[in-house]
Amino acid sequence: MGKSSRKGRDIDSALRKKEFLRDTSGDHIFYLFGGTKIKTKISHGMLGSSIGAGLIGDMAIQLHLSKKQFLDLIDCNLDAAGYQAIIESLGDTQ
Repeated sequence: MGKSSRKGRDIDSALRKKEFLRDTSGDHIFYLFGGTKIKTKISHGMLGSSIGAGLIGDMAIQLHLSKKQFLDLIDCNLDAAGYQAIIESLGDTQ
């Protein structure tokens, strides 16, 4: 697995540990951060797959992060409080 790819299950697990709410009712799994409008999604089939740099970049943008920050979030170098601080510094994301 490349430096910029991650397993779908690892992304799923990391987001849930970081206070993202998980909705599996549709075609995709949606992750919504706390009481904000910030969300991202992956397809159900991606849980058992490797997610590449392109989709990771898309997810990072959706969560208002750089790709490095997103990977830090997934790899547990950035915790929920750190992510919340980034979001609060951006202002208009609630």
